[in-house]
Amino acid sequence: MSGVGDDAIPIPRGGFRIQVGGLWNDYREVYSPGAGKQALLRGLATENLGVNLMPQLSDAQAGIRALTGNSSFALSLGPLESAGEVRQSIAPFALDYGVSRRLSLRAVVPYVESRDVSQLILNRNGTAANVGRNPALGTAGQQARAANAALLGQIDAARTALTAEISRCANVSATGCDAIRANPAGAQTLVTRASQTRSSLATVYGDGDAAGAPVVPISGSSLHAAVVSTVGALRTDFGAYGITSIAAAAQPQPAVTIFGPGSIGSITSDTFNVGYARLGDTRRAGIGDIDLTATYLLFDSFNADQVKRVLSPARGLRSNLTVGWRFGTAGADRAEDAFDVPIGEGANALLVRSTTDVLFNRWAWMSATVRAVKPFGDRIAVVVPFRDETSLLSSPVDIVSAARTLGTRLEFEVAPRMAIGQFFGLSASYLVRHWGADVFDTERAESSASLTEPFTTPSRTFSAAAVGVTFSTLNSYVRGRSRFPAEVVYTHTTPLGASGGFVPVVSSDRLELRIYTGFPRR
Repeated sequence: MSGVGDDAIPIPRGGFRIQVGGLWNDYREVYSPGAGKQALLRGLATENLGVNLMPQLSDAQAGIRALTGNSSFALSLGPLESAGEVRQSIAPFALDYGVSRRLSLRAVVPYVESRDVSQLILNRNGTAANVGRNPALGTAGQQARAANAALLGQIDAARTALTAEISRCANVSATGCDAIRANPAGAQTLVTRASQTRSSLATVYGDGDAAGAPVVPISGSSLHAAVVSTVGALRTDFGAYGITSIAAAAQPQPAVTIFGPGSIGSITSDTFNVGYARLGDTRRAGIGDIDLTATYLLFDSFNADQVKRVLSPARGLRSNLTVGWRFGTAGADRAEDAFDVPIGEGANALLVRSTTDVLFNRWAWMSATVRAVKPFGDRIAVVVPFRDETSLLSSPVDIVSAARTLGTRLEFEVAPRMAIGQFFGLSASYLVRHWGADVFDTERAESSASLTEPFTTPSRTFSAAAVGVTFSTLNSYVRGRSRFPAEVVYTHTTPLGASGGFVPVVSSDRLELRIYTGFPRR
């Protein structure tokens, strides 16, 4: 009778074992180095979304500070709430064939569906932002760009006129220069101030050709009023020199649309330069990595005789060795998707496994399994610079090719099992899984020079416990009391802890149906 995890039960010569089922993984938390469990995407939660998570808005913040005279102004799109959740379902189809009493072959083809259902809610109540969408963005912003260009043109005209007056009044015989001669330094300072104001206006609001920053002060806000006041002060000061090119109603075009309340996904469609096609609600489905393996029975106290094993009360020992190859058919991460959940590692790998069963009597036995996976290097597309959770919304440099070297995966599992009557069984297991460090190295295609320092995901160790219930007709079939040999196994796995890098706190449920052909009978 099978149970949780692998076992060393041999496949009869000429017989098949057909396995179908489902595996459901789900997690909302991760084990964080030195911090225990933490919510997935916790690093994105903030009271004010601004340059803290989107440094590409630094120029906009600096420009608004200059335009308002408020050196402590902090740009904010409002509070950002984050709730991360990942779901994955796997439907593996496995086929085992007994080549001989000791040698069997196995193929595993999984169909995988993964989905990220994380929620990023920006400015839930709709009132906490101090900036909104720049109306000069896109094709609909032509009117706003024209108004901004008109204001910049008026400031340019005022600067040009005053500069010409300063130059003219340098001639001692020039007339009408009382204001400039009374304060020549003040006149020159005004020209400089106007130039700086014009530059800040262009940075934040844009000009006639393009929008500036993706966000600007909101219409009717005190922030926009401060910008209008700055423009008004320029008009008044130029008027003192008889220059009236800045119109009384001239002002940059403010935001009339704020971001939120709702999903943050809209920032991918504006000029925030986040670099992703979407944020959240990601789904992938397809064939995962395919495994082909061969298993050899190294030792069996019952000489691979299942009838003898079922009917004999004697203790026993059996052990096998499995080697195989994993085809990285799943593909790697999608670099353009922030929350992509791969359907496999997408890397070819060498597989080695050994399982030993210790049989105490007819009703109780234990399995111990050691597994090793050695992935081979490949190349994948990555975003540079490499991002972590807190830099997820920052501007990318590029999507480039990187050499990927995944670390060796090692596992140890021990699983005690107990039969209850002829049909039912209980089992449990303790699992320790270790991932070696993963290295990603980017290179320029034309020179093989690294674009950035190689990025390394540190080694990680994870432990989990599982319990399982089995319904099996194998014992009854061997005794001639059942019409066909089959098993149904349900397993629930709970994470216990982790160390090293970030590790998902994954809970799993597995349901398997195993059907045997050619199984021996008494």
